[in-house]
Amino acid sequence: MSAQRPKTVVRALMGLLAFGVVLAPALTTGAEGAKTQDPKFRKVSAPNVFYPLTGTRTVKDLRTYGKKRHGTDIRANCGATVWASHPGVAQVSVNSGRYVVRVVSGRDGLVSQYAFLSRSLVANGQLIQSGQPLGTLGSNPSSKACALYFTVSGRGKPVNPSTWLNAMVGNTPPVSGMFNTRPIQLASFNFLGASHTAGSSRYSTYPSRMVRAVNLFDSRGLDVIGTQEFQEVQYDYFTSKGYGDTYGAWYWDPAGKRRDTENAIIWRKSTMEFVSGSTFDIPYFGGNIRHVPVVLLRQKSSGRTAYFLNVHNPANTKGNAAGWRAKAIEIERDKIVELRKTGRPVFLTGDFNDRQNAFCPLTAGKLTISPNSIPSSTACLYPKQTSIDWIFAAGQTRFSYFLRDTSPQTAKISDHPIIIARAHLQN
Repeated sequence: MSAQRPKTVVRALMGLLAFGVVLAPALTTGAEGAKTQDPKFRKVSAPNVFYPLTGTRTVKDLRTYGKKRHGTDIRANCGATVWASHPGVAQVSVNSGRYVVRVVSGRDGLVSQYAFLSRSLVANGQLIQSGQPLGTLGSNPSSKACALYFTVSGRGKPVNPSTWLNAMVGNTPPVSGMFNTRPIQLASFNFLGASHTAGSSRYSTYPSRMVRAVNLFDSRGLDVIGTQEFQEVQYDYFTSKGYGDTYGAWYWDPAGKRRDTENAIIWRKSTMEFVSGSTFDIPYFGGNIRHVPVVLLRQKSSGRTAYFLNVHNPANTKGNAAGWRAKAIEIERDKIVELRKTGRPVFLTGDFNDRQNAFCPLTAGKLTISPNSIPSSTACLYPKQTSIDWIFAAGQTRFSYFLRDTSPQTAKISDHPIIIARAHLQN
């Protein structure tokens, strides 16, 4: 088995200037009411900013921030779960019998602190996702009252945490330099094979759709894209248009055999570079074998490396393929486990033709997370906004942005959305 060599193929928010970032648009409906709705009651999904306590009538921000007191007390019941407001790395300490957890996004970046916890649910140095439980609330040893002491800072300068929560809960976390490097813009996209649209009255022919798809990739600044249904005629058109000057590609292309470009991984040459590539086998229609790509890429700006896998599991268009999909997911999970032994992060993109039946096995035991999920070792915490197209990550990486962009469907570029995430590689 062999594989081909890579082809030549805003708003500003008061008090946040210290973070040195530009905030991305809000991604959840909960953020739409940010100016009018109490932040503790907003509906939020990862990886966006969370309120540190579940909103109930007993939860009250006492707004105690001042010149000499750089945090606020948020009153709640003892034993309440405390949630991470944003992603980063945990720093855990103990003071007067109470745990203090700091979540640090990076050098001179966003830092939040959660004090007076009776129990910590995270370990020192652990990677944290937005909305992840950090611990349970205890009482202040001095006042005996149950209140979370919550602080926010950036570049070493304190920010009014009450103002920050009101501005940020439900929005993209301002952590563009998380883990002290630029993020990787990652996507999963089903091109909609040319054979599916020949003579179609609904979709344009593949050349028009390809040009608009690549324009979308460029407008989003995508670094790595896992592609499905990237049929040979579409790939040849892709290279004939000169897109290979911008993007490298990896797919099944053994010597003396017909290549299979349908499942490919492409990357922006200006930001990522090829290290090595291979393929592995999964069952497709009727159990027939499909060779799907694995590529090791290096981020040029940081020198950090990660594995990228891309798959397309069989749909039910030729009969019930649930059994073959389950087998494929088992193989995909095993491949992630194998690659994680190298110590590198692993990303899996694809059209899984499954929702919960794909998500739960792949995230079991906290092996992976999706951009919009929270890691759990005890239950399948299925996220709200889902499709059959997914991005998963394993290892020392976290997400700070997620978008299920349906514009390709609206524009008749494909019958699938494009799934976009911003991933950060820890050193």
